[in-house]
Amino acid sequence: MNRSTWARLRLELRVIGIAAPVTALAATLGGAILVVVMHATGADAEHLDLAAGAVLAGFAPLGAAVAASSIVGRDTGAELVMTTTVYRRVLFLRVGLVVVPAALVTLVDAVVFRALNAWPVGQSTGGCVLVWAPPMLWLVALAMLIAIGLRSPGAASGLIGGIWLAQDLMKRAVMDNTVLRAQYMFMGIDAKVPAHEWTVNRIALPAVGVAAIVAAGLLLGRPERFVGSDAA
Repeated sequence: MNRSTWARLRLELRVIGIAAPVTALAATLGGAILVVVMHATGADAEHLDLAAGAVLAGFAPLGAAVAASSIVGRDTGAELVMTTTVYRRVLFLRVGLVVVPAALVTLVDAVVFRALNAWPVGQSTGGCVLVWAPPMLWLVALAMLIAIGLRSPGAASGLIGGIWLAQDLMKRAVMDNTVLRAQYMFMGIDAKVPAHEWTVNRIALPAVGVAAIVAAGLLLGRPERFVGSDAA
């Protein structure tokens, strides 16, 4: 990686600031510490499994999504006007600089949890990726789309938090609806779900996530929408 690339990355990290990376990593790192402490202090297997599942399928995706939405609207109008780079590339780069490290840390968490036998019931080794990656992609993509569409990171964070909480608290209603069931982000830690429904869910979540990213990219094709915006 040449000097100009490093300089560009440092610039983007300065624009991002410290709050977004901290938000993205706090849930997954804090959750990992909690699970390790529980294991070291002799917590029973059921509680360990629940804690590990909550970190991987719940808190890690939420932290990454809130962090991703907070990056939208950080630019001044002058930067948008003068940049020679397509703005969507700039924004996707910044989101990647926050979400990719969070994803890698979550993967490490999953491997550690598996080694400690703090693992969602019914999940194989493939769950080291499949438990958390589909819901993280889904939630991050929706967060970006909402923040870009509304030009309001705050509103996006609130809506994403509401979706996350509704799925957590209204499981029965969600699981009784065919469409919503395919978008249930916590299915990776539910041992009672039939195998075919689990497979459909793990495919549907990233599929909707990719569609949301494409839609967000189309909206970002007109960066002038953000000039003078009070999104920041």
